Amino acid sequence: MCYQINGETIVTIAALIVAVVAIYYSNKNTRQQIRTEKFEELYQAILTLSHYYGLFMEFWFKIQQLRDNTDKEIQTLGQYYQLRDRKITTDERRNIEDLLSRITVLTECYTKGDLKKKIKDYETLMYSFFELVVQGGSIQQEIHFKDGYPGYDQFYSMTKSIQDDIVKEIKS
Repeated sequence: MCYQINGETIVTIAALIVAVVAIYYSNKNTRQQIRTEKFEELYQAILTLSHYYGLFMEFWFKIQQLRDNTDKEIQTLGQYYQLRDRKITTDERRNIEDLLSRITVLTECYTKGDLKKKIKDYETLMYSFFELVVQGGSIQQEIHFKDGYPGYDQFYSMTKSIQDDIVKEIKS
């Protein structure tokens, strides 16, 4: 059986090949755009959450005052909670929880290697700090930050390094 190939068949096959190649590159570009959007979202979440670091430090000092029996400024956990509720509203606490959860999801799904480790360390720090501020104590703090939380300079270096690495990922 001999098949005859005419010009129409060749054009149809060429069009089919062009369509397959176009779909392949379109999907590749779409995946890259989604990846870029997720890294931008991760960057924004870390940036937004980092703005609370100063407030968390302030509350850490308040908790140290509460633990110090000789300090007369804050004597009960109830007094601490009243102060906390004035400075961090329930809506803000929910927003912080959402940011922490979003960072966790994006980190697990889109990062790898050194960047993932850096963000996991950042997560541990911020979860611990948030737990300490909200509850007045933190098991994570006792495990990971028994000697205290990083100072502002060290925290800035940590977040700057993460942000720089995220930008590199976006540009790659």
